[in-house]
Amino acid sequence: MNFSFFFGQGGAGACRGRQMAQKLGGKINPKIDYRDDICIFVKKILQDRLPLPTHSYLDVNDSPRAYEYIRDHPDTKIGIIADSGIIYKFLKKELKRNDIYLIKHHHCNFERWVRPDRPVKTVGIMGSIIAFQYPLDKIRRDLKIIGLELKYEPDYWAFYKDKREKVVKFYKNIDIQIAWRPKAWSPRFEPFRRPLKLINAGSFGIPTVAYPEPSYVDEFDGYYLPALKIDQLIESVKKLKDYPGFYKVIVDRAIKKSEEYHIDNISKLYLNLK
Repeated sequence: MNFSFFFGQGGAGACRGRQMAQKLGGKINPKIDYRDDICIFVKKILQDRLPLPTHSYLDVNDSPRAYEYIRDHPDTKIGIIADSGIIYKFLKKELKRNDIYLIKHHHCNFERWVRPDRPVKTVGIMGSIIAFQYPLDKIRRDLKIIGLELKYEPDYWAFYKDKREKVVKFYKNIDIQIAWRPKAWSPRFEPFRRPLKLINAGSFGIPTVAYPEPSYVDEFDGYYLPALKIDQLIESVKKLKDYPGFYKVIVDRAIKKSEEYHIDNISKLYLNLK
């Protein structure tokens, strides 16, 4: 079984495209000799590839635009891949198709590195400013009051060059992750939010306290600490800091759950494509 992965610039290309192609021994954006392969188009619009190879699939990823293309071109003969439970349910309902494949997004911790037993000192935020919808100076101040330092990594664009090691380094150097995103960028993006942030952290043995987005509740309920208010988020972070036994319970759950999303396990799902 031969695979070809087609993708553009961006995180989806670096992760779902390049990393999975390398794992499966597939071709990366080939120009020739791919029409007999299983072809995965990651978050791509397809006009320039028509007619499509026989065994073609569109990995919608987190892209409303990719979904809208399929919605508006129902005669396009292509399989559909969803990378989260929430997106899978949305696509089945809106496209009225029963042939959609669910292949969840793998996490970045290929080496299965786990945080060593050490004092809880650092809280981390990963992603753009839109990913944490609360003033950073205020959350930094609130964390400092309870004896914790905030590390914020906004340079996620660097990851788009397949700099997985930078994401790994970030998680290796924090003790708790926080996430606060009550609203999507726009209503178009609401069905396409995923729990990958929680899965990444959990795989390293890093617990997350977060606003309970629908995808978090759908896939990661019981494996992170939900907070509906910032005060509740701070309280939960403090509890993780002050009670090592409680910290360990949440971490053990998260590590076990995140193993489902290791690339070794997720890559096998591609073998079900025909």
